[in-house]
Parts: sequence; C-alpha cells; structure tokens
Amino acid sequence: MTSLSLIATEAQELVKQLPEAQRQALQDAMVELCEAHWQILRGPQPTTRLAQTLWLITPPLADLLIDLYTTGDTRLNDVLPCYDLARELALLVLAEIQHGNEFGVQIAHEPMKAFETVSPPVAWLNRIAALLRGTLDAPPLHHHERHDALWKALAVITSHTRRLDLPAVLQVVYYLTESPVQSYGSSDAALEKLRHDVEDVGIHFLKIKNNLIHFEQHHYPHKPVRARQLGELLLEIRQQWFK
Repeated sequence: MTSLSLIATEAQELVKQLPEAQRQALQDAMVELCEAHWQILRGPQPTTRLAQTLWLITPPLADLLIDLYTTGDTRLNDVLPCYDLARELALLVLAEIQHGNEFGVQIAHEPMKAFETVSPPVAWLNRIAALLRGTLDAPPLHHHERHDALWKALAVITSHTRRLDLPAVLQVVYYLTESPVQSYGSSDAALEKLRHDVEDVGIHFLKIKNNLIHFEQHHYPHKPVRARQLGELLLEIRQQWFK
C-alpha cells in the first residue's frame, strides 16, 4: 500500500489554496454528508443479524462521495460548489488520515490520483453505485485460481455480502468465529451459507484477539494475521471487482 505520508502530501497539494481552517471545516462537512448519504441509501432496517450488521456499518466514505458526485446530488454542490472529484477526494483523504482509517485512505487515494486530470468513466461510476446498492455482480471465484485459501475466503465473504470494506468484513469474520449455536437463539440462513462456503475453500476462523485473526487452513492451525493484512487482500479483491 502507498505510504500515508506520500498520500497526505499529494492530497494537500490538490487543496493547497484553501486556508487550513476552511479546509478542516470542509473535511468535516464532507464526512458528515457521506455518512448522511448512507442513512438514505441503505433503506429500511433488515431483520437478520448479518444483514443488520452490514446495514449499520457505513461503507467507505470515498464510495459514498463518488455516488453523490455521480448522481449530481445538490448537497455535494452546497458543500463544495464547482469542485472537481479529485479535490473532493483529496479532502476526504485528509479526513480519513485524521481519523486513522488507513483502509479508507487507500480507497480514496486511488481515484483521487486517477481522475486528477481526466473524468472518471461512466461504467466505473456505475459500478460504484451498484456496489453501494448491493447489485454489483461479484467476479467468479474458481477453486483453481492461484490465490491462497485466505484470499479465497475473503473473496467468498465479499461475494456474499457485496461489501469490500475492512470494518464490514472484520465483523463478518467475527461472526464466523462463533459456533452456529451462539447465534443469539435465532438462525441466519445467509450467515450459515457463508460459513459453509468459507470452509469449503479451506478456512475456519477461530477467534479475533489483540487485532490478530486466528484461523485454521485446511484443518491445520495457521499463523495469525493482522487486520491490516486482511485490508491489503481486500484491496486486491476490490481491484478485481472494478476491472
């Protein structure tokens, strides 16, 4: 992943004409607007445990900003009139750095750089919109693909949940560390199907402790991995979704 110091420098260069106090106010307004957009976009609260959790966790702010840009939402123009997407994303990058959300920084940084001088393709914008609405088709996963079992397990999780963000996937992994009888007295068919499909590619999650994910791979204990490593794998998987 690109270093945060380099990303911060690039983002600051794009918004250097803004006084610091104004920039901070715009960053805060941008975050608030993106979070408010999710409150509308996610629809009514679902009933199953897994769906409720995904409903509660806000997707990457960069994706929500891009959706506001795509739909020409007037709220975005009220916050940043006549601003282009790259500079809007630069403000979001700086906000995510302040919040310590490295995964969110990386997601915002890529399109910030890609569309600094060119307009984003309509097809790409539409894929972001479909992802947020849960209608984007996942790329097919083949058992013979040259990826390890953990990568494949994360690909299965993203395919089931239509979520490519680390906070959501970590919560799903936490649920998968529980035994089915721990499901708060209610069954969740989607969660149990997901558990089966993850184990089908060779991964059984055991626990999350001290920011380490413990799991078995093909029935043998595996060295625990850090959440940041899952984030790196998710960024790879995300690239496949937007090819």
